[in-house]
Amino acid sequence: MNKPKVVQSTGRSLIGKPLRCVLLAVCLLWSFLAVAAEKASAPIQSLIPTRLEPIRFQLRWHHQFQFAGYYAAKEKGFYQQAGFDVTLVAGSPERQPVTEVLAGRAQYGEANSEVLLERLRGTPIVALAAIFQHSPSVLVTLKSSGIKQPADLVGKRVMSVGDDADAGFLAMFLAQKIDPKQVDMIPSSYQIQDLVDGKADAFNSYLTNEPFYLEERGIEYNLINPRDYGIDFYSDILFTTEQEVQRNPERAARFKQATIQGWNYALAHPEEIIQIIRSKYNSKKSLNHMRFEALSVQELIMPQFVEVGYMNPQRFEQMANVFLQQSMVDNIDKLAGFVFTENKKMSDDVMSLLITICIFLVALFLVAMLLALFNHRLQNEVKERKGAEEKLKKLADTDPLTQLLNRRAFAQRYNEELARAQRYNDTFSIILIDLDFFKKVNDRYGHEAGDRVLASLAELLRNDKRETDSCGRFGGEEFILLLPKTPLEEATVYAYRLCESIRNNFVSLREGEEINVTASVGVVEWLPEEQDEATIIRADNLLYQAKSQGRDQVVVCTGDI
Repeated sequence: MNKPKVVQSTGRSLIGKPLRCVLLAVCLLWSFLAVAAEKASAPIQSLIPTRLEPIRFQLRWHHQFQFAGYYAAKEKGFYQQAGFDVTLVAGSPERQPVTEVLAGRAQYGEANSEVLLERLRGTPIVALAAIFQHSPSVLVTLKSSGIKQPADLVGKRVMSVGDDADAGFLAMFLAQKIDPKQVDMIPSSYQIQDLVDGKADAFNSYLTNEPFYLEERGIEYNLINPRDYGIDFYSDILFTTEQEVQRNPERAARFKQATIQGWNYALAHPEEIIQIIRSKYNSKKSLNHMRFEALSVQELIMPQFVEVGYMNPQRFEQMANVFLQQSMVDNIDKLAGFVFTENKKMSDDVMSLLITICIFLVALFLVAMLLALFNHRLQNEVKERKGAEEKLKKLADTDPLTQLLNRRAFAQRYNEELARAQRYNDTFSIILIDLDFFKKVNDRYGHEAGDRVLASLAELLRNDKRETDSCGRFGGEEFILLLPKTPLEEATVYAYRLCESIRNNFVSLREGEEINVTASVGVVEWLPEEQDEATIIRADNLLYQAKSQGRDQVVVCTGDI
């Protein structure tokens, strides 16, 4: 076979004529793709049935914006275009997604982390997409109760759904070394009024739901979020049975893609979907409540950072290891195959045609240019994805108001430093800071002024600390500093300087007025015999000693505390 020759007698090659090369490549590609489309259209179209397949989809709860994407997929025709006639079934305490799908009363459903927990226990179910990147499940307490953290729930009444639906809460208790038996778990009434009436001390809630009712009535509350204690689970996971994906993989793929289309539409047109839910699904929620839900759902799905439905197998593995560490499962052997992988096998005709195209394009010098362009674009996409992952990590580790480490991220940094000090027989110090009479600032000038004070203090700490130091917001007006390789004497000097800087730090308010606050400070150096958070507890005791002695002062450990 004779190879085509490139005439170079004029000193000019095809590469010297880029416009002609591009036009030639476009014409050739267009011709080949037209043939490919003609040959491939029949097998592709055959994947979608001519008659709509009836599908029952089990929702987790009553009709509300939490399930907006499914309503959009049905009402805007995405399910119908994919070949489905879908019935959306509202959930209830007696009708839960995993049970309904396994019993065959529904083909698909959505549920929380109990989907993974059931899989690890041997239940043959498969995850198709993780709609919520973070779980909305939290425990709500009244602010007047003083219950702010898991340890405060020991001996208290906690209304919960029960069973595996509480997996995130159980993992949080165990991670905090709290035996769940020490907490009085009582069946949920699903009525937030019971919390207000004192029938429970904490209430199992969704960030999209119960907080709205409390805010609407002006009732102050606290949130205990497992995410703040290292338990960060996917939620609202689209799933089906293992049998379904084995027998009908392309149907599962079509249902997943139509559902994601619905979610993208719902997130882009929330008001339209709100009206659809109210008019066609008899939702009793007010417009304001649904708008509150829509904003909350956006924050949980995070479409600006990751594509809707994104699943990271490593994150599921981390969730599984949490269950394993807390003895909620015996092993994680069943994790393999839990994440659905679409079958992208092409027909023989399409494959043969693509091979022909590739062989022809290899003969052209233009392929190098096209590959370079593709490679450049791919590098940009990888860079953007890495940037999105970094933004996600920063959001997970950072307090939104002060931009300092949140309590969970600081605890991780503390444990790393503790392990380093123990291994190398080194030392470190802790400085714990609490603003004096901060409640009076909020009461007199308002919460916006209080936020300005907290942000100003955070900036002061961030600018003053060393590069190796770690600084976090430990509570409402509590801040904490970790000083690696720093003995008590150096930490004490630094603490006195900070105390003076805080006292002299005047914060400008909107009205032009300036205010300043003082701080009580506790300083300790880690002792080799101390484990876990014992050093922080000593610093906390010193901090409260500073408060009892008149505030605006530093108390340093003398060895008696």
